[in-house]
Amino acid sequence: MLYTWSLFIASTVFLIGIIYRIIGFFRLNIGPDRAEFTTADRVKAFLLGLLDILISPVRMFHLFKTIILDVVLQLPLMRQDSLKWFMHICIYWGFFGLLFFHALEGYVSEVIFSNYMSTLNPFMALRNMAGVMVMGGIAIAIYRRKTHFRLKQISKRPDYLAIVLIAVIMISGFGLEAAKIISSGVFDEMVAEYGFMDYDEELPALKAVWQEEFNVYFPGEPIPVTPELMELGWMVNEDNCAACHANPRWAFVSYPVSIAMKPVAGFFNRNRLDLLLLNIHFLSCFFALAYLPFSKFRHILTTPISLIVSGLAGQQIKRNENKATRRVFDLSACIQCGTCTSHCAVGPLYEIFDNPWVFPSERVIRIRESAWGRPMDKESRDAFSQGSFLCTMCNKCSQVCSAGMNLQDIWKETRDQLAEEFLPDPVIRIRELCRKKQSQKVGSKAPVVLKAGKNPVVESLKKSLQAGAFSQCYTCLTCTSTCPVVGITDEIREFGSAPHQVIHALILGQTDIAKDASIIWNCLTCYKCQENCPQGVRITDIFYQLRNMVHQQEFGI
Repeated sequence: MLYTWSLFIASTVFLIGIIYRIIGFFRLNIGPDRAEFTTADRVKAFLLGLLDILISPVRMFHLFKTIILDVVLQLPLMRQDSLKWFMHICIYWGFFGLLFFHALEGYVSEVIFSNYMSTLNPFMALRNMAGVMVMGGIAIAIYRRKTHFRLKQISKRPDYLAIVLIAVIMISGFGLEAAKIISSGVFDEMVAEYGFMDYDEELPALKAVWQEEFNVYFPGEPIPVTPELMELGWMVNEDNCAACHANPRWAFVSYPVSIAMKPVAGFFNRNRLDLLLLNIHFLSCFFALAYLPFSKFRHILTTPISLIVSGLAGQQIKRNENKATRRVFDLSACIQCGTCTSHCAVGPLYEIFDNPWVFPSERVIRIRESAWGRPMDKESRDAFSQGSFLCTMCNKCSQVCSAGMNLQDIWKETRDQLAEEFLPDPVIRIRELCRKKQSQKVGSKAPVVLKAGKNPVVESLKKSLQAGAFSQCYTCLTCTSTCPVVGITDEIREFGSAPHQVIHALILGQTDIAKDASIIWNCLTCYKCQENCPQGVRITDIFYQLRNMVHQQEFGI
């Protein structure tokens, strides 16, 4: 009853979750809303794209090629990181081996193999092999998350929950099989249902064989073992059991575990703890099934599809409706492996800003949560905006993504959405603030007055690595002459429109007007001014430092 009801509940939750996710793939948007793309439009575009593949022999060839090379063998991952590839292969093949040939044995194994029985060989050995593969993959995953610098920084509770849940399923599975091996209760049930023998003479002989060769423990039943009894027992075993039960030594993991359990076998058998392990095993499996659509486990279903789409179309999907669908789908395909973060050019900025959304893998999680309806408060929104605009859009993350995600497109759309929400690039935001301040000062500007004494800001700039030589400037205007921004605007009459004006203001101690200079925020950071300065003044670096000072002053970060 417990098994039936728990399976029904888990299956129902799983199906509801899958339907909810599928509807979301065609309904939600990443980036600015595009009202012209209705859910029906996106479903229609998806079906048309699928039809294009089915009617094209060339695309069908590429489809099967992608499935074999990218999904089944995962060759791109092998070229990228052999240890990570081995981990994925172990978990991937081990999991699906257990799913199809053990959990779904009535629908797969019994159909494919006419003589299939879970207690026969090679099926026992193959089941143990699949379990060992999954456990080996889990061990590698734990090792990588504990030793890899970036993975340690981005690992969260759901990552470890996933590892623990899989470990519970595997350990309870091996423990259950070992408990069944030593269980006299399981033996008695088998004999009662399938045995046809003389219970007074032949049953003790059969028990002797199963005690000595099959490692069954019969508490409170001293069974004398003689050659004659063993010979009779083997004959009874051949007539009643051999067709369904092979020697459990083929279960090369469960059998040693059953030997280790021998000292507590009496306690196990008297309390039928094999039934407790059975309940733990199937309940943990059903919990994982129900949890799958709402957890990182869903990548088991979505990542292969994402790899296929990436293999067929790459980043060149034609229909805008399918682009919108792929963005939402890709977020669910993320396996949170941290590869993008490990290769991110701006990842080291985390140590400066202490902002986890500098990492692409963390932004994926936050974008997914936002798309599915989880809002952010203003402080988090500002931090997320900072992390998004620190990205250099180098596309390295998409190139190394294990799930084939088009992250570049997601970043672009996210930035567009932030801009619509009045959260553009921080440099643009501060430039607009400076312009606003300048407009407020029109008509009320006071003449520049030299300030007596030392200016602490100027002194800090003088002491800094970036700006230590700015006082060496002798107003040759080389920086302004080589500046492409000045070359385009051809306007240096207004203060703050040329690099040399900022340097002169700093020399005079006028840090407030220097920080408001438009050239600081219009600067292309091409470094031409700095490279051509005959005095070696680090002009561009000074601009960077002034930007950081204003950013900290305006936003506190």
